[in-house]
Amino acid sequence: MKVMKTITTLLLALVSVAGASAQNIDRLIVQPKSGNPQGYAIDNVDSIYFDHVGDDVAATVTVNKVSTSSTGDTLWVAVTPTADCASYRITCMPTVRANAITSSAALDAYLNNINAARYYQGFTNAQMTGFDQPFEAASQYSLVTLAYDKYNTACKISKTDFTTPAAALIGSPTVACQTTDSTTTTLSMKFTPNADCKGYAICLFEAGQAQQQFDQWAPMFGFVNMGDMIKQFSGTTYTTEYTNTWTQLAPDTKYEVYILPMDANGNYAPMVIAHASTAKQGGTGTAMVTITIGNYVTTENGNYQEVTYTPNDQTSLHRDMLITAEAYAQWGEQGVIDYLKADNSKDPYWNQYGVDNATWNADPNTQYVACSIARNINDEWGPLAKVEFTTTSGNSTSAKAPRIATRKAQTTMTFNGKAPTMNARWAHRGLTITESAK
Repeated sequence: MKVMKTITTLLLALVSVAGASAQNIDRLIVQPKSGNPQGYAIDNVDSIYFDHVGDDVAATVTVNKVSTSSTGDTLWVAVTPTADCASYRITCMPTVRANAITSSAALDAYLNNINAARYYQGFTNAQMTGFDQPFEAASQYSLVTLAYDKYNTACKISKTDFTTPAAALIGSPTVACQTTDSTTTTLSMKFTPNADCKGYAICLFEAGQAQQQFDQWAPMFGFVNMGDMIKQFSGTTYTTEYTNTWTQLAPDTKYEVYILPMDANGNYAPMVIAHASTAKQGGTGTAMVTITIGNYVTTENGNYQEVTYTPNDQTSLHRDMLITAEAYAQWGEQGVIDYLKADNSKDPYWNQYGVDNATWNADPNTQYVACSIARNINDEWGPLAKVEFTTTSGNSTSAKAPRIATRKAQTTMTFNGKAPTMNARWAHRGLTITESAK
C-alpha cells in the first residue's frame, strides 16, 4: 500500500507538470527520505518512468592481507560485484567511523566529498595503496564499498573489518596506580610509571562509559583507537610520578581511570584501567528538598523559568522536574513519584547531589508544578516536594499539549577540565587499486 501511495503521488505530480509552463513552474524536485532534494530543469526532462532492479546490488569485499611500513601501507583485497552492480566505490576508514555511517545516502555523500574513484570490475587479490594517514598499530579499520546500479543509484553497503599489527614496543611500559584520597565529590590518585614508560596519559570515566564515549566522539574528532582519545582528553603527557585530583564528581559513584603508557617511540602500550569510587553523602534520616521559584526570563531565543531545588543534609541524591499542572493532574501524584524514582541514564541532569539551580524552557501564562524527590544514604526515598505556580507573560506561544518541561540547553563540553580539539584524521583520499598475483 505504501509503494502504491508513493507511485500515485508521483503520477499526480507528473500530471501537474503538464501545466507547469502556465504556472511558471520550471523545476522538477525529487526529495529523498534523507539528504538534500535533487532538482531538474523541466525543459531538460524527457520522461519519467519506473523500473525494478532488485535488492541484490552489492560489491562484497574481503581483506586478504595487511602490510604496514614506514614507506607506506598496503592492503590486498578482493571485491566481488553482483550481477546488477554496474559500478562501486571503495574506501578505508577506522571501524568506529564506519559504524557511524548507517545509510547508503550518507556514505554516498562522504565518497563524493573525498572524490572517491569509481570501479567497474571485480578483483581477487588487488593491492590497495595511497592512504592519507599511516595505519595506527593494533587498531580496527574497515574496508567499505558502496554499490551502484545501472541508473547510478546508491545501493548496498558492504564492509569488512581488519586489525592492524601491533607495534614492537621498547621494553614493557606500564604505570602503577594508587588511590590516595576519596571524598563525596573528589578522587585523588597517584601514578607511577616504570623505567620503560617514557610518557603516559590519563582520563576518568564513570564505570562502563569509556567505550560509549569513544563510539560517540571518535567519528567527530578522528580518533582511531581508545588510546587516541585518552591521549587527547588527558591534555598532558606525563613523564614522572604524578598525583591528580578530580573534582565535581558524583557521590557514591564508581569510576574507571584509563591510563595509556607509551614507550620511547611514542608507541601505545596496553591500557591500564584502575577502579575507584567516591564516598556516599547524606544521612539516615528523611531526605527532603526545598523548592524556590525564581525569575521568569523572556529572551528572543525563548522563555525560561528559574527554579532552585535545595536538598537537606540527609539527602544522598535528588531528582527534579517541572511539569504542566494539566499533565500533573493526568499523571497523578503517584505517577510523578514513580517517574522520578525510575533511573534515567540518558538524562545527564537526572541525579542531582547538591543545590540544583535549574533553568527550564517554560511557556508564559501557564500553570506548572515544580517537583522533587530525594533519597538518603540507605536508599530510602523521602516525600515528594512540589510547588504550584503560574508563569508570567512573555513571548506568545501557541497552545501545547500537557508535558514535562525540558532544561535550557547547555553547550559547554570539557574532558578532564580541558576542551579537546577536533582532528578529523579518518579521511582517506587518493586510494589506488591494482590487481596483483597471489
